[in-house]
Amino acid sequence: MVILGLLAIHGARAQTLNYAQQYKVGAIVLTDGTQLRGTVMLYPARGTVQIRMANDTVYTYAAQAVNCVAVEEEQERIRADKLVSTLRVFRPYYVVSKSTLQPTWAFFEQISDGPVVLLRYQRPNAIMTAGGGYMSSLDNFFLALGVDQVLPLKYPRKDLLTFFKKQAPRIEQYVKENNLSYTNARELAFIVNYANSLQNPDY
Repeated sequence: MVILGLLAIHGARAQTLNYAQQYKVGAIVLTDGTQLRGTVMLYPARGTVQIRMANDTVYTYAAQAVNCVAVEEEQERIRADKLVSTLRVFRPYYVVSKSTLQPTWAFFEQISDGPVVLLRYQRPNAIMTAGGGYMSSLDNFFLALGVDQVLPLKYPRKDLLTFFKKQAPRIEQYVKENNLSYTNARELAFIVNYANSLQNPDY
């Protein structure tokens, strides 16, 4: 299991655990097949998700009870962050928290298909300016083979090429020919999809 890079000091840790991603249009699919639609409030590090239904009823679920969370992203954010799609899908994975060294569940965004899945975990980043401060987020990428097999791409190019060792030359050529970046979520998804398309990957 991967060690999830949550911030260690108490104040920053609390900020990370309370970091929420809100989406006006979304749906939750539970492990029993139940589907709920409404406004979604996702707490990735806490491993919980809330949904407010049209009748203002609010339900809270732990990650273990959730199969996936699907939300619609605003067009402005898609263009600004060069995201893969307006539809974003989050899934729960079992990891180890760096701050507590205890196994826990957390939500990751799935940004490519398998068999090796590319995940993104967005952690909060406080930015201070002369006019005040605001919250942004930093992207952290991972490869997943299952809910408890999550591998960090701390150095995306190096770590991905190490994982797909036999295919590395062809991947590098593909990246060069298409002028792709290993640090852009959308382009990294293309790279992982291409790596998956090659025969006999090293996993």
